[in-house]
Amino acid sequence: MKYNDYNIQLTLDNDGKVIPEQNKINYGEIDYSLDFLSSKFKSSKGVNSSVFVVKKVDEEDKIIKISNYYKPTRNSSKKIKRRFGRFIVEIDALYRAKENQFDNIVEILFDGSIEIDGFQFPYYVMEKADTDLKECLLFISEFDLQEKFNLCLNIFNAIKQLHSLDIYHRDIKPDNIFMFDLSGEELKEKKYLWKIGDLGLISERHKDYDDLGERIGPFGWISPEAMNKYLAEKANLGHDCKIDDKSDIFQLGELFWFIFQLNSPIGQIYNDDFFCEAENSDDFFKLVKSMLSHKKEKRISLKQVEKKLTELQSGFGY
Repeated sequence: MKYNDYNIQLTLDNDGKVIPEQNKINYGEIDYSLDFLSSKFKSSKGVNSSVFVVKKVDEEDKIIKISNYYKPTRNSSKKIKRRFGRFIVEIDALYRAKENQFDNIVEILFDGSIEIDGFQFPYYVMEKADTDLKECLLFISEFDLQEKFNLCLNIFNAIKQLHSLDIYHRDIKPDNIFMFDLSGEELKEKKYLWKIGDLGLISERHKDYDDLGERIGPFGWISPEAMNKYLAEKANLGHDCKIDDKSDIFQLGELFWFIFQLNSPIGQIYNDDFFCEAENSDDFFKLVKSMLSHKKEKRISLKQVEKKLTELQSGFGY
């Protein structure tokens, strides 16, 4: 592996193929080789981290996430210190989720550090999903309304689990939702478990890891207060720039909309815009709309979302 411009890269031969002996980690006296996520996606997929497949003979493939920021020295910039610290916080949060047996949070398996060019880069290894939500919904058409609602329930449960630890995800989007196919030979029907991952932008109730005016999350999926932070925090105009539990509710509402619509709810939304054939689609639309209120004080709470989802279950075959 090599390090270049805040990015971890795999070492390739002249034909562009990964060289196994030059792309590996050692954990517990066992060597694991690293490879690209797929033959079609030969990049590291990540801004603050690099993500690859971990392989070992006779074992299921796993995923490794390596921080793009090395362990800081006394003279390191504040940016490196903050980004490195964020990665360590992410690892800690994943272990806390594992200790609490949270079934809708991607499971961390082990962690360590890799030395590249004389610098120490932390990493962690996690379970490998079958696919992510974006790929799943855009290219697999077998999901009916009941499974889509089950997906909403799973991801709501993931956010509820994180919030029980006073952790806010703040980066809820289709790319961070992962599908695990549990349909074995013994099951006559398809069964899926959905989990949320990528806790790289999390915050805790009483801690602040953010830079002034930093953009938290990708355009198209961030909450109004996250956009305020990016556009107006430096100007100190008095806008709400605090990204917290209600920010997760907003992003969750965007995700619910995407699950059924395959697009993003930009601007004012109307019932006629919501193409859901469930018998209680009007009530589901009202729930999503209440999650997407631009003002936090009007935005529905996590407990209220849970109550509404429970009321909606029968209309989706539960």
